[in-house]
Amino acid sequence: MKAVILAGGEGSRLRPLTIGRPKPMTPLFGKPVLGHILDLLRRHGVTDVAVTLRCLPNAVMDVMGKGEDYGVRLTYFVEEAPLGTAGSVKKCAPFLGEEDFLVISGDAVCDLDLQQLMAFHAAHRSAASLALCRRREPLEYGLVRTDESGRILGFVEKPGWGEVDTELVNTGIYVLSHRCMELVPDGVPYDFGRELFPALLAKKEALYGWEIPGYWQDMGDCGAYLECVQDVLSGKARMDLTTGRTAPPAGVEVREPCWIGRRVSLAPGCAIGPFTVLGEGSTVETGAVVERSVLLGAGVGEGAEVTGAILCKGAAVHRRAMVNAGAVLGENSVVGAEAIVAPGVKLWPRRAVPEGGRATASQVSSAAPSPLKFSEGGALMGTLGEELTPETLLALGALLGEWGQVGLGWAGGNGAGMLARAALSGICAAGGSVLAGDAPCPSAHSWLTRYYQLPVSLFVQQDGDAVRLRLFGPDGLPLDRSAQRKLEGALIRGEGSRVPAVRVGALETVAGVRSGYAREAERLSRLSTLPLRPTAVRVERGPVNDILAAALSALGCEVSREAIRGRPAFSSEAEGFGLSAWDEEGEAISSDRLLVLLTRIDMEHGAKQVALPPWAPAAADTVARHFGGEILRLGRDDGAMELWRKSPWLWDALFAACRLCSRLGVTGESLRQLDRSVPRFSTVRGEIPLRSGRGKVMEECLHDHPAARREGEGTRIPVGAGWVYLVPMSRRSALRVIAEATDTEAARELCQLYEEKIREWDEKAPS
Repeated sequence: MKAVILAGGEGSRLRPLTIGRPKPMTPLFGKPVLGHILDLLRRHGVTDVAVTLRCLPNAVMDVMGKGEDYGVRLTYFVEEAPLGTAGSVKKCAPFLGEEDFLVISGDAVCDLDLQQLMAFHAAHRSAASLALCRRREPLEYGLVRTDESGRILGFVEKPGWGEVDTELVNTGIYVLSHRCMELVPDGVPYDFGRELFPALLAKKEALYGWEIPGYWQDMGDCGAYLECVQDVLSGKARMDLTTGRTAPPAGVEVREPCWIGRRVSLAPGCAIGPFTVLGEGSTVETGAVVERSVLLGAGVGEGAEVTGAILCKGAAVHRRAMVNAGAVLGENSVVGAEAIVAPGVKLWPRRAVPEGGRATASQVSSAAPSPLKFSEGGALMGTLGEELTPETLLALGALLGEWGQVGLGWAGGNGAGMLARAALSGICAAGGSVLAGDAPCPSAHSWLTRYYQLPVSLFVQQDGDAVRLRLFGPDGLPLDRSAQRKLEGALIRGEGSRVPAVRVGALETVAGVRSGYAREAERLSRLSTLPLRPTAVRVERGPVNDILAAALSALGCEVSREAIRGRPAFSSEAEGFGLSAWDEEGEAISSDRLLVLLTRIDMEHGAKQVALPPWAPAAADTVARHFGGEILRLGRDDGAMELWRKSPWLWDALFAACRLCSRLGVTGESLRQLDRSVPRFSTVRGEIPLRSGRGKVMEECLHDHPAARREGEGTRIPVGAGWVYLVPMSRRSALRVIAEATDTEAARELCQLYEEKIREWDEKAPS
């Protein structure tokens, strides 16, 4: 069988280790990672190999040659423009002929039985057979859903936690039939996971997944690189470690396991290991300690300490300096005597930490902050002065500035203003312009963003030491998951740009956001051009509620800020995106019921479709059917997001209150009467922490409930006359439970029942 190695990767997440070299040429135990892949292929009888290249192709071809040093025959195919994974393989069609063939990545570390995968493929007569493995943290991979026989049911590329219902991920190792490649167009970008495999499933072709019993690790970033090193040294993965290996000299304390290459100089009295790799040309002086680290031709001075770090070729750590876990020193970078490099700091090539200095932020093209992850609500959260510092916001601003014009706002304290000004500097330094508004809350800033159609917008909200960064797209909604991932990755890699003085961006300010926001909410939410019946309402006090009161007054409501019996009451919550409401008797109306009420109002006024979040109550579907309409669920139905964008009363408190009061003004009924016009139901929420992985527990759930179905971020399970919605949490290992039933007691019992089931599934899953 022939093989294709995909070796076109740039390896941006591995920087500075991959600066100046393509990712497959990253050195590992005396040879490139690509060389270890060739060793694996040769051991399993695969010697005729095509290699697809794009990034620095000569850097691969000049070193690997025709493959004679590895006992294989190499044929190279160079992409002039990116073709995607399947498009790259299609370019190799003349080499492959009409036989089945193997596809493998050139930048992963693996030790698995390829012959067993080939036999599995032949036995199932599959169009494509995929090697799968389990990952408890699968967000950076493609999920693969299978039945008990291994037949593939579906794929989710780079999921959010809400989409995780299995731990099985795609390793990028396949055995493919010739016929499946006929679907791949020539010369255009085309991907296996996103396009070809779903197309094959749509054609009812048989695709099977084989859970590998061996070892596989995507060498995605520097942390994964060190993990691979430790796994190989500890024997978890088999790899040829003989090439270039030498024994340590006498007088050196070596705590195994370690790997020491040729021309390594170790002075008496130094201590090496455990889990340490010293590549060719490395030096360690007397009294120095190097443990759980990789030196790729670097030097460590007398009495210095290096722990859990990667030191590239020519890097130097001078006398009694200290380099901490997760640090990476690029080629020819220097750490001065008695200096300290803090955990996780990266130094790009030829950067330096002065004698006695302390490097607490990465020295790259811009300052790199600590890794930040978006929450379920699409916000970046952290503590002022810890995760969120002026340096962090400067780096974030430098990334946002590349989008062009950027909206900016802040509220809550001087800390928020400080961080916003740091972001402003980064935006302008990257050539972007800033439109700064006086919005008092994120929802008002969201309106400003969509009013001006800004490509991206940032609002900094402070609450004591806690800070939340809200980022919006031109529709005023949180950035989509793809844009969030790009920002997360760029922050981790320390990317960002600077422009010359003549291109530095400008600052423009806009005032009156409060009044503009209120007028727009009144105008768009109004259900009739005729004067409305006067409606007396009460609005809670507070800065955001001041805008709400202004909007309802403009609508024609008689607004009181004091408690008056017999009036419905409203309050804007959740930074302006949530509405609390009480009817004329003072009874609270839940946010879920408000969503159903707003659905009814839309349907009564001619809407045939209403878009709702995936967790929205099933009672909304009942209301829609009554009016001959339908509910579209975000993340499930085509057209749902576009409709959601056009219905701000479904996700903005100001618009929602105006919509409800407009309805009351048209009909003259009370809010209590309107509430009783929709089916009676109640929802109860819970959250269960997990001992095992989120994906594994969701697998157990789907195994026990064949009738369950994916809806957006989670899974909806019908239970009698009610429903349970389960969704994995993104920031912690836990599942959220939303139970819906005809009354609160039944919903609470349903929620408790599934909390117990989750605990049972969690106990069954391996930890």
